[in-house]
Amino acid sequence: MTDTPETPHVGSPLLLDDAVHGTVARFQPVAGATTAEDWIEIAGLAQDFGDGNVYLAQNAALELRGVHDVAQLVARVSAPALSTLSRPVLASPLSAAARELARDIAAVCEGLEAASELVLGVDDGSGDIVAEGVDYGVLLRGTDSAQLIAQGVLSDAVLAIEDLVPALVNAIEEAAAKAPEEASADTGRTEELKLSATETSDKPTQPIGWLAEHTPEERVDLGAGLHKGVIPAEFADLIGRLDVDITVTPWQGLVFHDIAEGDAEVVLRVLAPRGFIFDVNSPLL
Repeated sequence: MTDTPETPHVGSPLLLDDAVHGTVARFQPVAGATTAEDWIEIAGLAQDFGDGNVYLAQNAALELRGVHDVAQLVARVSAPALSTLSRPVLASPLSAAARELARDIAAVCEGLEAASELVLGVDDGSGDIVAEGVDYGVLLRGTDSAQLIAQGVLSDAVLAIEDLVPALVNAIEEAAAKAPEEASADTGRTEELKLSATETSDKPTQPIGWLAEHTPEERVDLGAGLHKGVIPAEFADLIGRLDVDITVTPWQGLVFHDIAEGDAEVVLRVLAPRGFIFDVNSPLL
């Protein structure tokens, strides 16, 4: 898929001209975090201005395809997560701490020109976001320290949580200030180190199914996959009516957060027949 981006206005989706899908409107929620309001709104936008589907895209983005009235779509967008970010800031979807730090990074880096073409991320220590090959980011080490990821390389230095965002910004700006020939000379070494940071472990399995290891007693998260990441607008509206927070994962999936166990069983029964996949071994993932 070859995208030709148009320059977005502040608060607008990124608009892409695609040979197959026509005009694409891409929304980039911080850390993939969305609310019920976001899903009800994007469902309406898909029905009124797109091809009737919501697509889970790379880097935890949401897309509308076949958009036929860009001006009206942009004028309609009001839900916060659908109009806040112009570059990806990923986060481990099951970690509240990772998602919170991703919001802090996004707030600082959204206006940072040196970060305009970068994918940023916060890994909770499980390796899921490191495995995505982010350009810059953070690997958490417990609750009070972390390591930086810079140019795809995991730093040896361990920093206090309060020092992470300034250190990340400094690393991005220092790299941007390098002469082009220096950046080119570093490429081979960067790729070597990037591989060494991730080659010792398999790519983490995406969160699917009943997820209770990190939640309070009698509360669960539910992880769902979607075949090819496609959600019909009527089903996007339906999950908005659940009135729970939902994280879009980097693996074309969703995590429904903090649901009472009894309610979670109902959600499973309602969504499974509608194409939401709760079996991590499903061949449709």
